[in-house]
Amino acid sequence: MSKMQWGSFLITPALPEENHHDVLRNSIAYARGAEEMGYDDLWVLEHHFTGYGICGAPMTMAAFVLGNTRRIKVGTAVSVLPLEHPIRMAESVALLDNMSNGRFMFGIGRGLFVKDFKVFDVDMEYNRERMEESVDVILRAWRNETVKGEGKFFNFNEVEVFPRVFTKPNPPVYAAVHSPSSIEWAARHGFPLLLSHFQDDETRLSHVELYSQIAADHGHDPDAIDHTISCLAGVGDTSEAVRAASRRRMRWWQSEFFRATDLFTPENLKMRGYEWYARRWEQEAISGRYPIEERVERDFSSNPIGSVQECVDRLGRTAEVTGVKHFILGFESLEGGAGPVLESMQRFKEEVIPKIGVPKKRFG
Repeated sequence: MSKMQWGSFLITPALPEENHHDVLRNSIAYARGAEEMGYDDLWVLEHHFTGYGICGAPMTMAAFVLGNTRRIKVGTAVSVLPLEHPIRMAESVALLDNMSNGRFMFGIGRGLFVKDFKVFDVDMEYNRERMEESVDVILRAWRNETVKGEGKFFNFNEVEVFPRVFTKPNPPVYAAVHSPSSIEWAARHGFPLLLSHFQDDETRLSHVELYSQIAADHGHDPDAIDHTISCLAGVGDTSEAVRAASRRRMRWWQSEFFRATDLFTPENLKMRGYEWYARRWEQEAISGRYPIEERVERDFSSNPIGSVQECVDRLGRTAEVTGVKHFILGFESLEGGAGPVLESMQRFKEEVIPKIGVPKKRFG
């Protein structure tokens, strides 16, 4: 990939006083705006039972956006794969791939929200193995004439899966993974990483470096992998003005994340498969305190939220440190509804993005 790529993602946060219909209609305005402004892609999220994000059906949202656009690519960031049957997902992705002429991107993750797994009756402690087995089934369904389930979680007779995929050998798959073992799994497959806004540049770099070593050993060119970094974003005349317009919503969003996920407690961090998270969050889990103001300030410092020059400097540094050439930006922390969000998207596209050069770092 020799040029930068720029996308946006739909967070769909609904604060207690906000109307859900308005939030979702605004999301469609942002999707159409992203296409009109010339963004390369748009990503939809999956969350359940929380105003942190009210899109519980990302494939439905992606289908609607694809049907209301003509050029822009659309992806999931992510589909929580352990909650789904892999054959249904293989069919859904293949259908979107065909109907959009190859504009759909399949971002996957294993999930962090405890309630989701309880409600959908899936054992969270085995969701890594379940996701990996699901991916194996999905890839075989796309690449072969028939597929049969003979695994730990999915057993079914040999079937043909229709429609056949439009994109050969399969639609692009991206993986939101954080632990070393999961990064190694993604690298073996050559799935690009979906790196998060809550990571600092050094963490992102360590993930890309580990990935690159494993990917090269499995026949993949590390410099051809389309790793993607998500960032919270907002641009204005001054840093003070943009942060003042974002602070309340970001504070609520951080608080709602910790409330809704219910993972970062001493009891839940003992779950099998979440050892990496337990080590990372040990002190805060033990204390039972999550310093929200600290996290908001960290988000301000590690994401492009500020004046034009501050956004250029922030993104330029991230690109140079990590070597990543694909960024997706979420603008919905801004107060005031669709108007300020669309204005910030437009200013970002016109005043910030043209000033970000292609990073020189290589991993091959």
